[in-house]
Amino acid sequence: MLGIHGDNVPMNTERPAFVWTIAGSDSGGGAGIQADLATIQDLGCHGCSVVTTVTAQSSVAVTLVEPVSAAMLMAQLTTLLSDLPPKAIKIGLLADQTQVALLADWIASFKIHYPSVPVIVDPVMVASCGDALAVDNCQDIKSAAKSDLDFKPFKGLIELITPNVLELGRLTHSDVSTKAQFAAAALALSQSLDCSVLAKGGDVSFGSTDILENTHAKTHDNTYAQTQANVHVIALDSNGWDLELAEDYLVCRQVRASSELHQNGRFWLASQRVNTRHNHGSGCTLSSAIAAVLAQGFVLQDAVVVAKAYVSQGLSAAIGLGQGPGPLARTGWPNDVSRYAKINLCDGNFISYQLNQHLDVGNDLVATVLSATDQATAQVRIASTPPQNILSHGFKVLDADLGVYPVVSDLTMLESLLAAGVKTVQLRIKTGISELTTAELAESDLGKSALGRCESGKSKSGEPELIGSELEAQIQTAIALGKHFNAQLFINDHWQLAIKYHAFGVHLGQEDLAVTDLAAIQAAGLALGISSHSYFELLLAHQYSPSYIALGHIFPTTTKQMPSAPQGIAKLKHYVALLQDHYPLVAIGGIDLDNLAKVKATGVANIAVVRAITEAQDPVAAFAVLSQAWEPYLGAKCMPNMSTNKPLYHGETVSGKTLSDADFMRYSRQVLLPEVGEAGQLQLADANVVIIGLGGLGQLAAQYLARAGIGCLTLIDRDKVEISNLPRQLLFSDADIGLNKARVAKQKLNDLAPQCTVTAHETAFNTETAAHHFADILEAKQQGKKVLVLDCTDNFATRQAINRSCIEAALPLVSASIAAFSGQLFAVDQMQFPSGGCYHCIFPAQTRVSQSCSTQGVLGPSVGVMASMQSLVAMQLLLNVDSCDEPKSALLGRFWRFDAKSLSWTAAILTRDPQCDECGPKGVYLSSNKDNLEV
Repeated sequence: MLGIHGDNVPMNTERPAFVWTIAGSDSGGGAGIQADLATIQDLGCHGCSVVTTVTAQSSVAVTLVEPVSAAMLMAQLTTLLSDLPPKAIKIGLLADQTQVALLADWIASFKIHYPSVPVIVDPVMVASCGDALAVDNCQDIKSAAKSDLDFKPFKGLIELITPNVLELGRLTHSDVSTKAQFAAAALALSQSLDCSVLAKGGDVSFGSTDILENTHAKTHDNTYAQTQANVHVIALDSNGWDLELAEDYLVCRQVRASSELHQNGRFWLASQRVNTRHNHGSGCTLSSAIAAVLAQGFVLQDAVVVAKAYVSQGLSAAIGLGQGPGPLARTGWPNDVSRYAKINLCDGNFISYQLNQHLDVGNDLVATVLSATDQATAQVRIASTPPQNILSHGFKVLDADLGVYPVVSDLTMLESLLAAGVKTVQLRIKTGISELTTAELAESDLGKSALGRCESGKSKSGEPELIGSELEAQIQTAIALGKHFNAQLFINDHWQLAIKYHAFGVHLGQEDLAVTDLAAIQAAGLALGISSHSYFELLLAHQYSPSYIALGHIFPTTTKQMPSAPQGIAKLKHYVALLQDHYPLVAIGGIDLDNLAKVKATGVANIAVVRAITEAQDPVAAFAVLSQAWEPYLGAKCMPNMSTNKPLYHGETVSGKTLSDADFMRYSRQVLLPEVGEAGQLQLADANVVIIGLGGLGQLAAQYLARAGIGCLTLIDRDKVEISNLPRQLLFSDADIGLNKARVAKQKLNDLAPQCTVTAHETAFNTETAAHHFADILEAKQQGKKVLVLDCTDNFATRQAINRSCIEAALPLVSASIAAFSGQLFAVDQMQFPSGGCYHCIFPAQTRVSQSCSTQGVLGPSVGVMASMQSLVAMQLLLNVDSCDEPKSALLGRFWRFDAKSLSWTAAILTRDPQCDECGPKGVYLSSNKDNLEV
């Protein structure tokens, strides 16, 4: 048996949905109930018919219209309802006002018991050949042209009415020649009948100036020759219509089961005009197709776009059977995306404003039209041009299928999944507010509500929410993790942060598209995934040419509040058939091991999984099981994505090296800093630092630097641990008393930071031993590695020796000291910043220094402050954070004093002292104290 996708499938034994057509009989078989029944069956439903009128017509004329009796009409309705209750009803030709009233009463009663069954009305007035069909009191056909039925009895009872241009003009008693008038009349009709309206513009007459005065108006097939002549002209006519498009206007009014975003929306649906005269029964086919799609559980917007595509492909394959226009071909469920209309969101607020200002909506029907100026403005605002955010070039194309695609909400789980080899993952941290600044939020009532929620720290569900810097830090961390593990990490919603920290991609919901700068995402080179919950949203997503489209939710889910009902397997199969050759498609929502095989049977290549992983006792194991179960269905397509080594980012390396996974995890908080990154961390691993003095300053600096990832440390100190050292020299303990500080520090650092190579010298530093002590660092310097010396001593003579040796070896020096409540810190480098001078410039050899810890005393935390600052300056110099450009430098050539009593810092700029005995003409003087920095 040939299935809906054109492939051989087992016979479907499920009972089809029942769809009723209440319409007239077309003896020619091209329209009326004959066309309806053919369409309903073609789209997978069972059709039932209630005949309202018998017509004598062919493809060229209607010669007689005769309504059935009221008794017969009611008998058909009653008999059918007792056995074959409908899932949807299409109403077509009604012969007279009596039938309208009778049917309206019956629907009112029917809706009491079947309130959710949609009713679609096609207000048939004129046949495709041009003859009128509605007959009031059985008057002859020609005079019936001036008789219009009143459909107001259907107010509040029907879901949709589908007038064409002529019918819309008659129903609203208005001129609908211009596109703006057409849209305004459709909105007025929606308000009048309290239902949605699909105003069909496909039969617009480009030559007619007054539709109301021309019953036999030039319909599409009548103007075939004219449109053929203009087929190469892409332009708007004087009334705002595009000559090459069939443009319909959809006004939604409280659409059941639709997302709030589109529940009351207004849209232009534009598809390529099919230049054929064989369009007999196109209106009947459209309305019955809408009913058939609705009967299968799709929302109204879905039914409209599917039906419109069905008509488009039916017109393309139509052939003539008689002398006049032939009927549409029945071609099955439309799976060619090119047949689907482009959806353009209309500026609903603008149209509403115009109606309130210029139309007498209090009388239900349009009584007047827009002024000429307003018409022109409206035509521009509602013209069927692509939305400004739809991009012509699309977004990044994904190289491979996504396979099993975890969606997680916390960093711990993200880290574990990435470390386990997951190559595509989404971080979904919901905040309940958009990424607006506090000031922007405060400007609106909505913002005040959001701010109040943020201040409480709770969402409406009572769950804690991340805001501000905390949110940013988590997203920054996640992106760094994704880069390191070479994974495709998508950030949900927070597109600005994703751009800022160069994420692989962004995932957005439909509600986010209108308020997101998609051009900025595209310009940043990020991939884009878009959620969809229906055909309508799927097509909207398609218009943005994203990297992938998510389809869901397939099954019931508790992970988030959904605006629509579960889509189910049958709908998923339709979605996949439509776009599987265009994008990676991702099924999401309630998917687990129990239903995984059913999902894969639809042909979808990828699944996004939330609860099955996040709520598992072992998320990594759960992912592995799901992947193993999914992979056989995917075959070889899954494997490249799971094992690819192709870089997803332009990664940074040093000497061809990259951080191991373990090192990345260890240093991830440093790597997150843009000033560090993986390249900076690798640079630290290549660095060589000498620390002279392992007292209060040196032992803390050694711990900071070793644990920060410094590759090589040389420790120099001849002193032994004393009991008086222990309150501030935290690396040592009572068991170390009497042992050499450098030796003990090496042993403990080997345990604390095994990746750091530590060399210990248990001798004093002086100018004679400098060559031996500096051997390793000088070799590293020759190899182009970053090198640095830290002076952590409290001996004036030793400080002078260190200074002299660093000048001779051209090594940068960071010096710190602390006594009592006064600390000092400075950094000098004769090669990078010669104007910074040296230690001797500040404290000449003849300087009398009486302060030291042993004579003045010191508090342990004060020592910790200075050690931390000395280590911080050292790391920034090693990472090139300081520009080191003459004549300004943030670190070199600066002298800081710390007052531990007032917790204040004083910074001074060093200036040259040409009389310095050590650095000669590049000496400095200490300028006046300034730039006080409170801390």
